[in-house]
Amino acid sequence: MTGDGLVVRYTLSDFHGTESERAAVYALQERLAAALDGVGEFGGNEFGGGEVALFLYGPDADRVYAAVSGLLRELPYRPARVRLRYGDPYDEVYREADLDADLPPERPPARRWIRAAEGDVFRVPVDGSRSALGQVVAKSGHAVLVVIFDGPDMLLMALTFDDCLADGEWPIVERRAVPDDVPWPVFKMSVTSMGTFVEDHFGNWLREATPEERRTLRSRSQCSPGTVTDAVRAAFGVGEWLDRYDYFIVDHHQTVARIIGS
Repeated sequence: MTGDGLVVRYTLSDFHGTESERAAVYALQERLAAALDGVGEFGGNEFGGGEVALFLYGPDADRVYAAVSGLLRELPYRPARVRLRYGDPYDEVYREADLDADLPPERPPARRWIRAAEGDVFRVPVDGSRSALGQVVAKSGHAVLVVIFDGPDMLLMALTFDDCLADGEWPIVERRAVPDDVPWPVFKMSVTSMGTFVEDHFGNWLREATPEERRTLRSRSQCSPGTVTDAVRAAFGVGEWLDRYDYFIVDHHQTVARIIGS
């Protein structure tokens, strides 16, 4: 969603709210949609975890909030908080407060994140004097598939988030073509009443899994950049190699080329 955004979160009395609470929220939504005419739009709700979040959008978050703040405060469920977002979510420019309190008067400065891209080569700090080279070989939204090199060889591969690239913790040093010999991984995904499927690193279904693939393929897992950093350090002799890091070892057998044939 382009432009600015606003989200308000109300505390409910159980996980998804009672029937009367949900009815009150739905009634408020209709009033919000009418109040936002010409100012913005109502973007939907999300119930769960003992709260409900309402999402509103428009070209100017301050105008959106001015148009609906009175209505938002009429819903009695508390605690409740409101957050106004300005511009690109990547820049993290927010004002946030309790719904019944005043917003901070000043907008914080934008955080200028680095936009990582496929092909970016970066360094993962190993210790005070060493770092390991890695590369983004695929990217979808904030998800990145990265490989870590030991010399010319691909040592580790992980599906993670772009946080460490965006904030400079893994500094990007150059951009080069993704190697032709990347062993693109495949995984299994089981869906109740539908069966088990072979999927790629971003969860795209490729075909139904064979009985052997249901037995041998791993499930896809996306981990934090911090876990990848720890695994890289352990691979280069800093810290203990944990069993769970085995998941990151490059697998040249369970690949798209071998299993799918292309």
